[in-house]
Amino acid sequence: MKYILKNIKAFVKTEKMIFLLIIMCIITSSFIINFSYGLYQNYHVLKEEEESELYEFNVLFNNSKDAFVSKKELKNAVLSFTDTLNESIDMYLVEPLCDEFMDTGFNRIVIRFSIKDGNIMPCDVFESNMKEYDTLISGRYFSDEEEKHGERVALVFDDIGKNESFTESLMIDDDTIQFQGNKFKIIGIQKIHPLIVPFNSLEDDTPINNILFSFKKPITRSFYDEIKNVLISNFGNLANVPDIDIPEAENYYLYNTIILISIMIAFLAAINFAILYKYILSKRTKSLAIFRICGCTKAKVRAMFISECMIIAVPLFAATTLIYDKFVLPKLGRHFEYIESAYSIKLYLLIFGIYIATTLVVLLFMISGFLKKTIRETKEEK
Repeated sequence: MKYILKNIKAFVKTEKMIFLLIIMCIITSSFIINFSYGLYQNYHVLKEEEESELYEFNVLFNNSKDAFVSKKELKNAVLSFTDTLNESIDMYLVEPLCDEFMDTGFNRIVIRFSIKDGNIMPCDVFESNMKEYDTLISGRYFSDEEEKHGERVALVFDDIGKNESFTESLMIDDDTIQFQGNKFKIIGIQKIHPLIVPFNSLEDDTPINNILFSFKKPITRSFYDEIKNVLISNFGNLANVPDIDIPEAENYYLYNTIILISIMIAFLAAINFAILYKYILSKRTKSLAIFRICGCTKAKVRAMFISECMIIAVPLFAATTLIYDKFVLPKLGRHFEYIESAYSIKLYLLIFGIYIATTLVVLLFMISGFLKKTIRETKEEK
């Protein structure tokens, strides 16, 4: 160990540029190997998730008189979703339980909304469909401000003037209805539902029967898990979240391919390291000859040179990996959605082991070849 540390000290002192290049080689290798794995994982998760055909799923609430999911509680729950999740959902559909519908032919009211910038907003998709299929007979849909602030406006059903008109049972004058004890201004007439009002206009204690999530793209495992975790944590057994067939993320790791890629990159990095170190060894031929004269075997010389490399490479590679995990990876996570979930302590140890093992093999062949050549040339000179 004494001679190994002396050699490293002399190396740093006499060959500063080469030593710096070796350091840069190891640091670069660590970053490239770790990043290549995460990037490959991120790509395959996205690829597999896009192949799913499930765009929506419905969650029922097991309400009772004593325990139920209220409008206020559900609102707080959906607003706690991440921005990424809310941006991926183009429509939330809920069925509130309202007294006005209990003794009528209409057994439910359906309300749709979306979430933008942390606020409940009108559902643009539903509004577009109403216009496209001519279900909005007259008037207009809610504005952003009306939904955001829960203004009491309503789209009533086109049954005015008919027998047992539900709309007329709510009307208190030509442009106003009374719903949940509050006055709502009629802004439009439609032929889909008995009544459509802004979600935010409902009373906070209104029970919610269910909520349907409609996604812009196929549902991903991470989005499903987030919804499930939020609903269960907020409502416990009241939330009946269905199991849906989305493959687990572990199926996307493709360990064999990843290991092959890591080995290839580690092999190229080890070659670069070996080439630089060979330059140092070429300047130690006299020292090597002295070691041999003093009885140092080839095995001991080989072990000494490899130990020098490992003392430099192992802590540097480990430190670079730690920096990558703590500082670089969180920034990469902003651009690559699934890259952070690709890593674990076990994975880092595997990548580290692949790099060290590959470096050892390459250095062993290089040093053995160098020793053989140097010893042969020394004998020829004699």
